[in-house]
Amino acid sequence: MKSKNWLGRYHTKLQKLTTQKPRKPWRHRSKGHYKHTASEKAALKGKRLAHRIAYAEALKNAREVVQEQAKLLHEKFGSHSVQYYHEELMQRTRMATSSRSPSRWNAFVRREVKRMNEERPPGSACLKASQCVKELAARWNDMSKDEQKNETTDAIKDLEDHRESKQLAQHNVPLNAFQDVRKSLDSLDREIRALNARTGLEVVLLTSRANIDHFNQPHVFVTERAADFFDACLGSSIADIAVRFEAFCIAGVQEAAAAPTKVSRMYYQNFDTYITAKLGVIIENWPLQKFCCPGDISSRTELTVLSHAWESNATRFRKLTDSEFNEWDNQRFQAVMDQARAERDAGMEVDGEGQENRIEGCDNAPPLDSVDGVQVSNSLPCQQQTSTHAVNVVTMVNGTGVNIPKKTRKERSDKGQKRGPRKKKSSGQAATLQGSPDVGS
Repeated sequence: MKSKNWLGRYHTKLQKLTTQKPRKPWRHRSKGHYKHTASEKAALKGKRLAHRIAYAEALKNAREVVQEQAKLLHEKFGSHSVQYYHEELMQRTRMATSSRSPSRWNAFVRREVKRMNEERPPGSACLKASQCVKELAARWNDMSKDEQKNETTDAIKDLEDHRESKQLAQHNVPLNAFQDVRKSLDSLDREIRALNARTGLEVVLLTSRANIDHFNQPHVFVTERAADFFDACLGSSIADIAVRFEAFCIAGVQEAAAAPTKVSRMYYQNFDTYITAKLGVIIENWPLQKFCCPGDISSRTELTVLSHAWESNATRFRKLTDSEFNEWDNQRFQAVMDQARAERDAGMEVDGEGQENRIEGCDNAPPLDSVDGVQVSNSLPCQQQTSTHAVNVVTMVNGTGVNIPKKTRKERSDKGQKRGPRKKKSSGQAATLQGSPDVGS
């Protein structure tokens, strides 16, 4: 009869199984481990730094050598640019550097496929080796070693000649670069997609070609939340930004021209002051006689003409060159000076002062002012030299300028009233002002 004290027996067996045994390490550290001192660590750090510096210098020299070789190729052959020959040299590093000798099987397949295609009727599609490899393999296996050797003696030589001619053939560098970019970006896309799945990292990858000689289109890889960011926050899709990025890279514009000062609003009054003077931009082929805001035009016909002119790019903004902007700025400065002189002369006539000093030999000479004992003309000479070319801010189709509306200034309350001569300060008042502690402090 079995004992009913099965729990006690289980407890005894459990104690035997859980007997305390000494723990053994699951890995062993080598006894020859040596701990470096602070001076030895510093020496190793300096050695590694020197190695990095030397390697960077050697790498820089190697790149300079490649660039020099590209220049020599350009000078010797000259059919392409230096950049083309540089890419030609760099593309060699991505090609296979080692090749195996041609095999008799490959020579046999090449010869038989060529023969089968020659026997096909004209106009039919050519056969590929993959379509008839089973049939050729069966024939190849039925032959002995000597038969295989005899069958492929001439085919081996033909295959070697084909390889040699292929190496000397002209390569299409842009096409090679296209395949390199395509395969590399496909690999990057797979890695980024896996990284996003593992960690949830949001990634935006945007690439563009650097010149029009390359064939690659803008490549965009963006995760889901990153795509929502462009649509919600920037108000533009990532595809539109990729097209703009490509245009920027191909055009090669300078940073200052690509990102000019942003204009918060369009100025029709004082356009030359707020737009041209700050940004150097003018308007060409304005279709209307009046330059104003479209909201101020009451004629529907004129609005239609203006709208079509902008949409067809007949009327457009244009950025002045440096020489044009300097010429326009000088003309503008001279016009302001002439206006100030005219206003001053008008004020002198109202005051009743005569124009006594004139340039000798000129009846219409302007008055002269005395500044510190030196007589200076306050206007242009008698024979004014007008500029043959005036830079207009807003021009019509025929090239004539359009008047820019100016903001009217508040008129003086005493405009047109006769004013007496200025009172000269007495010597006593001048001495009092000079000795006052408030003056000049």
